[in-house]
Amino acid sequence: MDGNFSGTAFNVWIEWKKENMPWNEICAKVLEVFGLPGNRYITTTSTMHLLFRFKSEKDYQLCTILLSEYL
Repeated sequence: MDGNFSGTAFNVWIEWKKENMPWNEICAKVLEVFGLPGNRYITTTSTMHLLFRFKSEKDYQLCTILLSEYL
């Protein structure tokens, strides 16, 4: 898979619906565990959500657990 993740990707969606979400903390947790975007995951944003797209299912599952209180 390249940086565009052409193929299977495992997505963790965090919606902007909650007020006072600790966005810096959420992003810091992902960076601490998975490093900078590019090798293991990529991230995108929209007006509706923050999206982490993982190459491996194992990383996806770990991120889901890591961010479970925000999902």
